[in-house]
Amino acid sequence: MLVKTNYISMSSLYFLIPTVFILILMLPMFFEVKLSYNIFENSGVICVFFEKIKIKHYMFEIYKNSIRLKDEKTINEKELSFSSPELVLIEEFSKQIKQKSRLKYLEVYYHLGVEDAYLTSIIAGFINSALLIFFTGLKNSRPTASLGVYDSVSFNKKVAEIAINFCVSLTLFDVVYSFLNSLILTKKRTKFS
Repeated sequence: MLVKTNYISMSSLYFLIPTVFILILMLPMFFEVKLSYNIFENSGVICVFFEKIKIKHYMFEIYKNSIRLKDEKTINEKELSFSSPELVLIEEFSKQIKQKSRLKYLEVYYHLGVEDAYLTSIIAGFINSALLIFFTGLKNSRPTASLGVYDSVSFNKKVAEIAINFCVSLTLFDVVYSFLNSLILTKKRTKFS
């Protein structure tokens, strides 16, 4: 009795390479950003994570028209110019990414105190109301996002700290397409200007 066996030919294994490539392009990637800023000390920290792995970590200070970035090794001072071509490209890229990204969660933490209990509670109530109005509009456009406001109020000391934590998911295809599209739109804008 003869048993017929089907072997996978080597040519059909070559289809595995484009399949893996397409899966990498279409699978969502999760980016998380944590930002913290102390208003009275004029210092803050920003951390960017990709799939729970820390990519960048900067401490920053803001001056009149410059920002000083400090990482573990170097201190860079960058001039803030609102008309540079790089900023136009970044602005267009952020518009494109904002349309294609999916917000998973957004959390706002703040610690507030102005040494007057009445004024502190009025300011905290105003901040909570403004954030909830903003979150209501955001929830209409991003219904699956998880949103939260966490406040801590000090009635007897002067403090103003804010922290923002958010996570978005993107595909590699969306990032590449958005960058190329924003590059083309920026070239057209500078050509006609």
